[in-house]
Amino acid sequence: MISVRDTLLAGACLTMLVAGTSWSDSFDAVFPEPTSDRWNYGFNATPGSRPVASVFGYTGTLYEFDDRDGQIVLDFDTTALVPAGAGADRYQVDSIVIEVTLADPLSGGYDPSVDDWRTHLPPDHPQYLADEDPGRPIELFATGFRNGVSAASWTETTAFSPVGPFGEGVRNAFAAECLPGGGLRDVSNSVVDGFTATPLAIGIAEGSAPGVELAEGTVLRFEFDGSDPAVAHWLGTGLDAGRMLFSLSSLVEAEQQGGDFVDLYMRENPLVIVGVRSAATLRIVGEITDGCAIPGDLDGDCIVGGGDLGIFLASWGTADPATDFNLDGVTNGIDLGILLSLF
Repeated sequence: MISVRDTLLAGACLTMLVAGTSWSDSFDAVFPEPTSDRWNYGFNATPGSRPVASVFGYTGTLYEFDDRDGQIVLDFDTTALVPAGAGADRYQVDSIVIEVTLADPLSGGYDPSVDDWRTHLPPDHPQYLADEDPGRPIELFATGFRNGVSAASWTETTAFSPVGPFGEGVRNAFAAECLPGGGLRDVSNSVVDGFTATPLAIGIAEGSAPGVELAEGTVLRFEFDGSDPAVAHWLGTGLDAGRMLFSLSSLVEAEQQGGDFVDLYMRENPLVIVGVRSAATLRIVGEITDGCAIPGDLDGDCIVGGGDLGIFLASWGTADPATDFNLDGVTNGIDLGILLSLF
């Protein structure tokens, strides 16, 4: 028979159980280069093997291209350092940092802020808005897919599109912003579509003042976390699958055979191979949580029921810490009382 003292003790242990049963597996994963990287541009004749790639925009009317014409896809296989398959909702990301290195000077002016879409319109357009700072930001987005291509099937040699280099909204992989509910929106034509895209992060050059020219070799740092539920869902989906696919983009204005391109080092560059320069790097800090965090849920189905009771009884008389709720060194009747109170 369980005494009054035992009942009071069980209540105290229940309080500790509710406060302290959350399990997690922390990770601090550093990836010194992408698994693959791709200049996601329609006229790229050497996909996946270019030493340098550019990001730029085209908002003219002479050709039919996406506003964010030159993009870069960064592909990281995360399975070696972050276990995959835990369930998308169990990945809690506290920090992500991606760093890329300029392969040429950025002469148009360093811009560490998002520019309103209206600043890209012609000055005589009725909705035109003057840009209050020089330059255009380099932005990091999620990567979305279409035309039967998916995050699982895409490779750095996948065709740019099923119809060739011309056309808007036709590229198989595209820079995308995360939407509530788990969706992705293509931001490749954010000017034509009339919205200001929300990137995961803006490229920051530590110690550099806005508007200055950035030298070759300057490192741009993109940092964000999973505090936004829409971003957290996308991150969890990628880590659960073991693959993170980011897109770099900019609306730095390009012209035919000219303009202010932003050139970045890719993993195939000889200077990267010998260690003089770096391709994109990735660091992810976070944890794999128990998902539900429900006290007494021993089988992980997010409820306390018969399955948990079966697991508990199998540990009867043992010192199993998962079922010894009051931490007295043995699974017994007091622990059973605690478990039953949670049904």
